Amino acid sequence: MKLVEITEDNIYDIMALQLKPKQANFVRDPIYSLAESYCYRDDDTVRLFALEEQGTVVGFLSLMTDIEDQVVHIWRMMIGSQYQSKGYGRNALRTIEDYVSSLEEYEKIVSDYVEGNLAMKHLLKTEGYVEAGKQEEWNEIIMIKELVH
Repeated sequence: MKLVEITEDNIYDIMALQLKPKQANFVRDPIYSLAESYCYRDDDTVRLFALEEQGTVVGFLSLMTDIEDQVVHIWRMMIGSQYQSKGYGRNALRTIEDYVSSLEEYEKIVSDYVEGNLAMKHLLKTEGYVEAGKQEEWNEIIMIKELVH
């Protein structure tokens, strides 16, 4: 799995990614996420990537960095419906961890899942994330993984 810069060569592949209908309550589609992220285009704390596997865009990723707290937040991560249940989500989390570890100034990764998203809950827990609270307004469970450098 590679984190690849979003360019004119892959943006349409990202926009073509679809969610399964039952996932619409758990994650925003990539077009919405790209549009929202555009608002932060001049903010060096937001980093956007295509998730690419063997030259094929399989997902979208948006990270937010907080150097003061030494944290990287997984703001948005989605794997296209046709690529789900093939290990790409797990590979994406491991690739994110490698990327964040390479930055050295960050000590943990924070992610979350909307209550009821059992697939994301399972994925985060099996990758070593631990529950750290709830964001009531968005009905999200906050999960944290401490990095070992």
